[in-house]
Amino acid sequence: MEPFSCKGDDFRMTRWTAVFLALLFIAGCSAKTATQLSMDPVQVKKEEIQKIVVLPFENPPDDPQAGMHISKLFEMYLLQSGLYRIAERGEIDKIMKEKGLGGKATLDPKTLREIGDLLQVDGIIFGMVSQYNRFSLGFTVRLVSVKSGLILWSVSQTGGNVIRPLSQLADETVRAAVEEIKTKIR
Repeated sequence: MEPFSCKGDDFRMTRWTAVFLALLFIAGCSAKTATQLSMDPVQVKKEEIQKIVVLPFENPPDDPQAGMHISKLFEMYLLQSGLYRIAERGEIDKIMKEKGLGGKATLDPKTLREIGDLLQVDGIIFGMVSQYNRFSLGFTVRLVSVKSGLILWSVSQTGGNVIRPLSQLADETVRAAVEEIKTKIR
């Protein structure tokens, strides 16, 4: 058996493999995200949303904890942004259980107003995580006015990265979505 050598065609193939792997590594060093934001700035201003509640997001079929993780990140970055005051999560869970609403992505206008009155909030954040793995992270989040029942903004965010841990990808992707909202509102 002949020892490994780097002559001729073997060397060229090894070199191209190394170049490919280096490019793959460089491309994977930062999260790639894409944001789609829909917003009616006039309606957002008219509604004067000051205090909100962030409900736990719906989970993708393959991860029962993804919705809670992304909703907590979203809540944290919204709080840091200074856009809204945020109701305490413990109160939300209690009221949602009492009303039998655990995890619903939409609520009728009457129930929206009831929750708004009980929690003393102007808006409710609903969300759904569609994909949750390090190759692909996707979610959609919307703010609904308690008073009018209108969706004031909706943001869809996707990201993916082969190299970084999922927790870091989730953090970067949620932060990018909140920054996009903040840029459009202010």
